Amino acid sequence: MNVVNLKAPEQARPKKRKSGIPTGNAGEYFVMGELLRRGYDAQLADRNTAGYDLLVGRHDAHMLTKVQVKTVRAQPWFVKQSSFEGAMLEQVTIYVMIGNVEAKSSVRYFVARNADLVGQFSVPPKWDASAFMPLRAIVKYENCWETMG
Repeated sequence: MNVVNLKAPEQARPKKRKSGIPTGNAGEYFVMGELLRRGYDAQLADRNTAGYDLLVGRHDAHMLTKVQVKTVRAQPWFVKQSSFEGAMLEQVTIYVMIGNVEAKSSVRYFVARNADLVGQFSVPPKWDASAFMPLRAIVKYENCWETMG
């Protein structure tokens, strides 16, 4: 007896993009832990706080610094062009590369002031507000924790 499959062949479905939220959360916690290990006071900002992710200071300082954390599994980083203008130029951004889920190497940290990276990002055609920050632009800032002051 011959059996005939009457089901239509499955069509290829587009690959669903994973949420970046777990990656971003991991990066913030990695940075906070590293700062605490290095003697800084660090706390996470409230979720969805615009412009920064952590508040960082020293035990003897009376002010906290707002720090932005950008995390990827593999470069480049997605950035806003407005982060490299006006008052945002003095902000410290910590770029974190955590690798893929099977990564055997350490988390990498690149600590830079936005002012030091002006013009280092690449802007795809027809993009007005966003850009990509390539690894080659920030590699010299790897583990530059002294930028924190």
